[in-house]
Amino acid sequence: NNIFTSMENKENINNNPSNDNYSNLFTNEELIDDNDIFDDLINVTKKALSLIEEQKLVGNVKWCKAIKKSFEPIIKLVDDVEKYQRKRTMPLT
Repeated sequence: NNIFTSMENKENINNNPSNDNYSNLFTNEELIDDNDIFDDLINVTKKALSLIEEQKLVGNVKWCKAIKKSFEPIIKLVDDVEKYQRKRTMPLT
């Protein structure tokens, strides 16, 4: 549930003209650290994808089944975010 609050807060900050100086609240070092977090997550995700693709090519189904449980939190995260985004874009009738 925290992820949705964070996403919502980020959207509100980005869309609010009174927050033009929002980025000035952070030091350059903090912004770099934030970018490092994104870069680290992107890099590890790319490496995981590469490993999965390699194992698929060699037909290592046993390995895939063994590591699938490790991906359940990520699968849930993606599913939850997609549901949240659909909920926010679908107008109420």
